[in-house]
Amino acid sequence: EQLAMNQYNIPTSTSKTPPPTTPIAKTIYIIRHGLARHNVPDYQTGERPNLLDPKYTDPSLIRQGELQARVLGEHLRRRGLLVASAGGIDSNISGSNESSNHLRPPLRPIELVVCSPLTRCLQTASHIFPSYFNESVEGVTSSSEQQSIFSRKKGHCGNKIHVLNGDNRVCCHGDVREAYGMHYPDKRSPLSQLGSKFPTVAYHPSLTEHDIDWKYDTRETRHDVSRRVRNFFVWLLEQPHDNVAIVTHGVWMECALLDYCPEVLEFGRKRVYNCEVYCGTLALSGPWLDGSGGGGVELNNVHQMSLYHA
Repeated sequence: EQLAMNQYNIPTSTSKTPPPTTPIAKTIYIIRHGLARHNVPDYQTGERPNLLDPKYTDPSLIRQGELQARVLGEHLRRRGLLVASAGGIDSNISGSNESSNHLRPPLRPIELVVCSPLTRCLQTASHIFPSYFNESVEGVTSSSEQQSIFSRKKGHCGNKIHVLNGDNRVCCHGDVREAYGMHYPDKRSPLSQLGSKFPTVAYHPSLTEHDIDWKYDTRETRHDVSRRVRNFFVWLLEQPHDNVAIVTHGVWMECALLDYCPEVLEFGRKRVYNCEVYCGTLALSGPWLDGSGGGGVELNNVHQMSLYHA
């Protein structure tokens, strides 16, 4: 998941416009998936995987990636960021947090997890947020039932959008997938296959059975990914959840951060690694535009979460 960022013009600032009368803002946690099969060299030859080889289509996590995700989930639980489940798997009860947490500012639990429709992200999210996958939309299997999870309304941008029910915990959205085309690890599995593996996830109605976006001879540009990032942020701001985790990919994260807060990645000199978490506030920044640029949305107070100290 590599993209040469220094070959593009990266904005170093965003325009500041007066806030709307009724501001919309959400706390978001952007998480890169754990180590997957295509992220590591061959253990026998030491060679990097050939991303043009169909055998790497939509690869799964390796054991180290599963462990990364579970460890991250435990740290988030101790920080009070996981919603308590009926079965007590996750907990945001203050008594379950480490005693050192009184030194940290209070954090509100994550209410919604949005995943890329690639297997490694769904697996990562299921290891970080196990009870969310147990409770989301259990028993909902058909496409008509899945679509009933969403309602249609006119958004601030003027277009009709799909809005989740407020009690939904996990959603799969195509706009947070990796840059696609040519590289087989970024080709999605059939929707029915994902649904059988992750039956409690709400799949966005725009997702088709087969991956019609991936092409063997062309690959998305950075501009294409940036457009999807903005479209997703616009969609997310219309959802009823205030604290959201986004489980996605390295290129997607780097495009998002370099577009909206480039200083966080030292203007392209810093990379994003597996299971790293960046937290910030996503907000409306003024009049909503027609989707042709980055105006109308801003990402503020962004920082990499440090999870390994008291």
